[in-house]
Amino acid sequence: MAKQQGKLLLIKIGDGEVTEAFTTLCGLQSKTLTVNNNNFDVTTADCTAPGGQLWQEVMTGMRSIEVSGNGLFEGGTSLARFKEIAFGTGEADTAGAIGNFQVIVPEFGTFEGAFHVNSVEFGGEQEGAVTYTLTLASSGYVSFTDAP
Repeated sequence: MAKQQGKLLLIKIGDGEVTEAFTTLCGLQSKTLTVNNNNFDVTTADCTAPGGQLWQEVMTGMRSIEVSGNGLFEGGTSLARFKEIAFGTGEADTAGAIGNFQVIVPEFGTFEGAFHVNSVEFGGEQEGAVTYTLTLASSGYVSFTDAP
């Protein structure tokens, strides 16, 4: 597999319609997707392997996905929708800061599902552009589709 450009890792936001269309959140220069597979120990004291050694047994617990990004703030349709979800303006107010997002990892696949907007931060230097940072956390099942 060839190396992929970071700009091809995309975070997209759904428009909230019945047949949802996704638009790229513009201006993000750094993006991260983390898949968490929490585990827990289910070893029983009376289970031993040959030789009398005790082997630890773990099971998968809660699975979650976290997404973060930061970059230059740009207006537009995708950020208007993000504002509705994150700040509770418009119809999205009833969803409690949850909206549908896609994260496309080039040559790997697409993660899609409901995400909670955990935080949004804006910043800016005197002689620079306004920046923004966001963090999202999965809120329920997230589907995964392999890249074609």
